[in-house]
Amino acid sequence: MDARLPLNSPQMDTEQPAQTARVWDLPLRLFHWVMAAVVVVAGVTGFLAPEWWLGLHVIAGYALATLLSFRLVWGFVGTRYSRFGSFPLALGGLYEHLRSIVRTNPKTVIGHNPAGAWMIIILLVALVTLVVSGLIALGGQENHGPLAAATGFLAGEMAGEIHQIAAWGLAAAVAVHLLGVFAETRIFRHPVVAAMMIGRKAPPGSAVNVPRSAHTVRGAAWFMAIAGALLVSGITLAGLPSSGWRALDTPAVYVSECGDCHAVYHPSLRTGEAWRSMMNGLENHYGEDASLDEQTVSIIQAYLVDNHAGTFDTEAAQRIGRVETPSLRMTDVAYWKSRHQGIAESVFRLNSVGSKVNCTACHTDAASGRFDDVKIHLPEKDKP
Repeated sequence: MDARLPLNSPQMDTEQPAQTARVWDLPLRLFHWVMAAVVVVAGVTGFLAPEWWLGLHVIAGYALATLLSFRLVWGFVGTRYSRFGSFPLALGGLYEHLRSIVRTNPKTVIGHNPAGAWMIIILLVALVTLVVSGLIALGGQENHGPLAAATGFLAGEMAGEIHQIAAWGLAAAVAVHLLGVFAETRIFRHPVVAAMMIGRKAPPGSAVNVPRSAHTVRGAAWFMAIAGALLVSGITLAGLPSSGWRALDTPAVYVSECGDCHAVYHPSLRTGEAWRSMMNGLENHYGEDASLDEQTVSIIQAYLVDNHAGTFDTEAAQRIGRVETPSLRMTDVAYWKSRHQGIAESVFRLNSVGSKVNCTACHTDAASGRFDDVKIHLPEKDKP
């Protein structure tokens, strides 16, 4: 040892900085962290927030669709370790990798290890299922979005069930993913989080850098072209009339006569037979005499019967309007009860609400018959 060197000299340090290679490109790293943030927003608004937060949930869904479009494109034209072709998906390799984890000596790899590669595939499948089912549910149940013109309520409802299953599946996959990241960083001391932040890893053997510019420019061009086509298509489809809802010209006499005593109900909230029965029994209309002259009755009845629940394919028409009850009251429908069971009785007793049949007090679009989730506003107290 050279006695002239001080004890704290860098030349005395036997641990040399590990050689690193550029592995994860910047677009992929940005995708990863932005996707994580968007998934959190979608999860909170989907699992925990009330249904009138649907607007933010839909925005998160559109963001997910955009990010997934990028990742799918990048998986074919991106840099080396971003491509799906570089994923070690052989089941034999996965089995050996899992065995090495059990033996606590997993190998360090330059790109994705077999377990990580399969987890990415599972996450992408779950996310694509969520986006597609969400778009169908939005179009069929809410009559919004690019599929509203081509999706019926029942298809939307089925898609909504798939959406929930996929959401729980994604939650489980994310939990396993985070557990894997914890094991990699804390148990096996592989700096996978740091690598996804700075893009560099210490590879086994010689360092192999991914190319920078050529793949990035080409991939960005492909993504912009595909994203632009999807955006134009989505805007065009969203502009088409909904298949389940239409606007109505409400007769002024209906508003003045019926609205004088209670909310003006949309015709899709009852069947044609129920409306006929109701209009033919106005002398005892829920305990009161609401008799009208023959011409007025004819005008109102024609409007209600011509636009009854069977002529609409909305959630309100399908689940409330088409269900017959002996009392003819929509509040006696099981679906109405299930959707309102979480609302405190004190809300219905507010002066601004008055009763359970005053739909317009909480559904600001009730008169249109849409009953969109984003249009729900529960009054907390009466205004002074």
